[in-house]
Amino acid sequence: MTKLRVGDTVSCRIKSSMIVNSYTDYDEIKSFVIVAVDDDGYFLYVPHYYCLKDVIVADAHRCKQLKIHHRYLNEELTYVQLSHIASVEKVQDGMNCCKCNEFYFYAAPNQENETLICYSCRQCKYR
Repeated sequence: MTKLRVGDTVSCRIKSSMIVNSYTDYDEIKSFVIVAVDDDGYFLYVPHYYCLKDVIVADAHRCKQLKIHHRYLNEELTYVQLSHIASVEKVQDGMNCCKCNEFYFYAAPNQENETLICYSCRQCKYR
């Protein structure tokens, strides 16, 4: 499986209002958008009409700490590991700037550590 990034859409299996391992029995399959990535897993945006258990609210501190876009402020999130992802539906073609977190379509890494710093952030060091 390819390395997943923020903005990708994945499918997860649901049983009894909880996301289950992709190899177990399930009641339904739902799609989620990845809003943050860490070393062990992924934070997924949960729309209010999904009604899942074990969700967390993206408060201001969590959004700043995980670099989650401000449009997800006070929205519900859930945390999953790679084994909970049944399939990848859509992969974003582009990258987020590592300073301002803005997404740029068709962008490629321009730093030695495989990250992107956009033109605006390179020109203005206070941005």
